[in-house]
Amino acid sequence: MALVKESTRNFWKMHGENAKGILRVFNMIHGYLYYTIYDHYVIGASTILRWLARHPRWSLTPKFYNYVMQRYHCKVMVPQDVEKLLKIDQDITVPQEVAKKVVPFELANKIILKNYDQLALVDCPCRLEKAAMGRDPCQPINTCLFFGKIGVDFVTEHMPRMHARRVTQEEALAQIRANQEKGYAFAIWSKDATGYRSGVLCSCCSCCCFGTEVERMARKIPGLGPLNITAPSGYSVVTDMSKCKADGACTSCPYLAREIVQTAEGKKLVYHYDLCMGCGACIQRCPHGAISLVRDEKKGVPFDVEAFARMGKPQEAVAQPRAAR
Repeated sequence: MALVKESTRNFWKMHGENAKGILRVFNMIHGYLYYTIYDHYVIGASTILRWLARHPRWSLTPKFYNYVMQRYHCKVMVPQDVEKLLKIDQDITVPQEVAKKVVPFELANKIILKNYDQLALVDCPCRLEKAAMGRDPCQPINTCLFFGKIGVDFVTEHMPRMHARRVTQEEALAQIRANQEKGYAFAIWSKDATGYRSGVLCSCCSCCCFGTEVERMARKIPGLGPLNITAPSGYSVVTDMSKCKADGACTSCPYLAREIVQTAEGKKLVYHYDLCMGCGACIQRCPHGAISLVRDEKKGVPFDVEAFARMGKPQEAVAQPRAAR
């Protein structure tokens, strides 16, 4: 019997692709803790970041937030791009100059999609934290979706208490579609401890998700400004005001981009374009069909695997047939 599991050895090899020496060791330890005590990790991080947010003018607060945000952040994805990701049938590597336009952060910004047909669902640590505080979290709990053979092998062997379980493409799609109907937003997360690449897709709500909470907290810290931990989807939304009833159904936006204000003429919808991530959650929330998504170049480049695969130029994405397993 091997002293070290094969999934751990492969996790170590992955870290060697983009880090060497002591940095590789540090990232491996960090990643090991991240994947094995996922819930405690998030709860610990949330405690620290919330404390710092209550002291926004402390000199180390913006430095710490910047440190975290360059190493752990997300790209918002619209539902149709999530479905494309789940249906991927080839390995795709996007060169750095293109990837940084999609995931515009300094460190964890690689798009390396290998064996993304291997999927696992894990309990959401944000919702577990809410339950631990005696409040009712959104359902389902088992909703964090891990991608790729290395990550899936690792979490299913090392995270049993978080109910990590392999799922088929059909099961994952059913989960995503059910979450879309509930008006959840989707975000694919990248981290230095996961090889500087994307490792998990979250179904985020405005009331439980710590990632969206950090984005909102960061806006209040002097010197940081908005949109620090989150990259927009590449889309924004438009509202047909002839259909809008200003009933507030869409104001559960995870990023606080929509609100209802009282004017002399009555209630009015206010749309904060600069805060909109183009997640599309408001579309499902609106019972009047008044909202739609539009492609918006000012909101970045979409995480669209079909577009990556179509790129044929050497300086762009290169799609490779997947080897038989």
